[in-house]
Amino acid sequence: MRSELMGHIWGKRLEFCTDPCSTPLGRILSSLLASPITRFTVEVEDADLTPVAIYAGEEVISGASLADVLEQEFGLDLEEDAIVLIEPCAPIASTPSCPVALGHQIGHIIVSLAQIERDGFTTSESLLSAGNIAHSIHHQMLHTATPGEHIH
Repeated sequence: MRSELMGHIWGKRLEFCTDPCSTPLGRILSSLLASPITRFTVEVEDADLTPVAIYAGEEVISGASLADVLEQEFGLDLEEDAIVLIEPCAPIASTPSCPVALGHQIGHIIVSLAQIERDGFTTSESLLSAGNIAHSIHHQMLHTATPGEHIH
């Protein structure tokens, strides 16, 4: 989806969502990551398409960051360290309710964001620190796990 992002934007297939926490993935990423999340959905024919997250400051076309493009096309004013979450449009029945599928999506997104930082895009130092993620996961588990439930 990343390589087709500009086509989705210019083809008017990307739709801005006012609430980044309206899906399980958006809620979890918002609780795990320190940067603000802006969420979009994209209309695509491939139902198996996985969500993707990109830093707003990442250059998507020569000389222009994703934040620049989204400001021009949607009137959004995003900070360079904001995270743009793009999820495929799907009927409510096909959203990932399986914890394993959701875990795979979260893991994939966190790894891809870490690779962006490693490869040269810099953002807030606290965003993906091990301590920050560990603290957030622990806090989230305290609020979602029921007594006696084992988390594997």
